[in-house]
Amino acid sequence: MTKNKKTNLVIFAVLTAVIGGCAANTSKENTEKAKEDSQVLNIAADSEMDTMDTTISTTNFTAMNNVFDGLLSYDLSGEIVPADSKDMPEISEDGLTYTFTIREDANWSNGTPVTAADYQFAWQRMVDPANGSGYAYLFSGIIKNAEAILASEKTVDELGIEAVGDKTVKVTLEQPVPYFINLLTIPAYFPQNEAYVTEQSKNYGLSAETTIYNGPFVLSDWTAAEGNSWKYVKNDGYWDKDTVKLDAVNAQVVKEIGTGINLYDSGQLDTFSLSGNFVPQYKNDEDFKTKDKAWIYYLELNQEIPELANKNIRKALMTAIDRKNFTENVLQDGSEPIYGHVPRGLAKNPETTVDFREEAGNIASFDVEKAQEAWEEGLKELDKKEITLELTTSDTEDSKKLAEFIQSEYQNNLSGLTIEIRQMPDNSRLDNVKKGDYQMATTYWSADLADPINFVERFSTEINRGNYSYEDVDKWIEKSNQQYNDLSGRWESMIQAEKVALGEHYVDIPIYQTAEPYLEQSYVKDIYLPVFGSTSYKYAYLDKAQ
Repeated sequence: MTKNKKTNLVIFAVLTAVIGGCAANTSKENTEKAKEDSQVLNIAADSEMDTMDTTISTTNFTAMNNVFDGLLSYDLSGEIVPADSKDMPEISEDGLTYTFTIREDANWSNGTPVTAADYQFAWQRMVDPANGSGYAYLFSGIIKNAEAILASEKTVDELGIEAVGDKTVKVTLEQPVPYFINLLTIPAYFPQNEAYVTEQSKNYGLSAETTIYNGPFVLSDWTAAEGNSWKYVKNDGYWDKDTVKLDAVNAQVVKEIGTGINLYDSGQLDTFSLSGNFVPQYKNDEDFKTKDKAWIYYLELNQEIPELANKNIRKALMTAIDRKNFTENVLQDGSEPIYGHVPRGLAKNPETTVDFREEAGNIASFDVEKAQEAWEEGLKELDKKEITLELTTSDTEDSKKLAEFIQSEYQNNLSGLTIEIRQMPDNSRLDNVKKGDYQMATTYWSADLADPINFVERFSTEINRGNYSYEDVDKWIEKSNQQYNDLSGRWESMIQAEKVALGEHYVDIPIYQTAEPYLEQSYVKDIYLPVFGSTSYKYAYLDKAQ
C-alpha cells in the first residue's frame, strides 16, 4: 500500500468517526428534545372505574369530566363558562326558563354532531324510575315534573326539557333554583347520543370502545371488567382542541401509598397524592404541595338495624370519636376534624360573606362521659349488655386507617361494643350501601357545586341511604328549596336542617374534611384542582424545557 493510500484511509477513518460522533450526538439531542416536547402526563387513580354511563355512575367523575362536556363547564380560574352551549343561557324574568344554543362545532368522537336531542334523551334517562339513577335526585324538585316522573306519576317525555330543532335546548324548572347553572357542570347533566346508547345496549359505558365522547379527551385501553389502568387521549374532534395541550394522560390504579411513592420517585408518575405517613417525610420537598378539598368522610348508620334505630346508641357513636386525634396523629396530611356535614370553604352567606361552617358552628363533639351515658341508656332501652356492629369499608389505605381507628375508639370508649370490620373494593362498598346491605359504613361525599344544599339535602327522606325519615328535617330542606328570592332565609333554613339532622337525630357521624397533600413534578403545569368538583386536565401541559 502506498503512503498516499494509507493517508487517505486514515483521513477516511477520522472523518467516519467524526461524522458518526456527530450523528450520535444529533440522535441523542433529538431524543432529549423529544422527551422535552412530550405531552404525556402519568397519573395514579385510587380505585377502579365501573362505568362511563353518566346516568348510572355516582363515582368516576374525574374521568367523566375529562371525556365529556356539558352545556357549561369551569375554566382554569374556576369561573363557569360555556362548553357545548356557545353562550351562557338566556333566563326568563321569573327564573323558570333557561334557553341554550348548542355550538355548531360540538361533535361526538364518532363524528356525529351533538344536538339538543342528546340532552333531552340523557336527562329523560336520568329520571326514568326503571334506571334507578343514583343522581336522579339532582333533578327532583328542580327540573319541571322530575319529582312526579321519579314517583311514576308522569312519563319521562313530560320532563321540563325540550329540543327545539337540532341546536336549541329549552329547560323549564319546577321553581327558581339559584344554583342551577352549577348543576349543569356535573356529569348527571351531560348529554348522551340515543342512537349510540341504543346500539350498544347493555355494553354502553363498559369499555372505551363502547362509549363515545364529546369532551377534551377520549378514553382508551379500558374496560370495566379489567379496569386497573386506562388512558385519556386528546380528542382531535373537540371544539376547543387548541386549548388542550396534552397528547395523552396515562392513568393506573395505585391503592398502596408506598407503591405510588416508588413509581413517582422512579419517574413513572408525574403527580401522586400522599397520605399522612409520608407527609413528614416529604413536606419540605420542593415537589410537595397541598390542596384544600370540600370533601368529608363520615360514618353512615343504617337505621333498619334495631340497635342503630335507637337514638341514644347513635348519640353515643356521635360523641365517642376523637376526630382531632385521628387527623393529627393518624392521617397527618393536613386534613382537619369536622363537626358538621357542610365543609369549610364551600360557600359563604350571600349577605354577610361568613362561611357556612363558621356560621353553623360545631354540631358534633367528642365527650367520652356523655357518650358513655347515652350508651348505657341505649343498652337499657334495648335490654342488652353487649352489641356487635359490622363496619363496612373500602380497601384503600386511608379507609383502612379510618376503620381501624373507629374500631379502637368505639371499643375503648363504649363498654360492651364490638366492631367487626368488613373490607371490600370501593365500588363494592358503594353498591352495598346503596342496597342497604350494611350496618355502619365509612363513606365520603364531595361537593358537586358551591352550595350547602349539596350536603344538606342528603338528610332528606328521599335521598338518604340510612333508611330514616324525619319530618322536621324534611321541612327545613323543603323550606330552603322554596326560598329562591329570600337568600338569607334560605341560608338559615339549611343551617337548621343540618342542626336538626345531626344535633337531634344523630343520623350519621361526620369525622373529617380532607386536604390533599401530593407530589408534583415542577414541569407539570395548570392541572385544574378545584376545592369542589373533579380534576381537569383540559388546561394542563408539561414544560420539561424549563
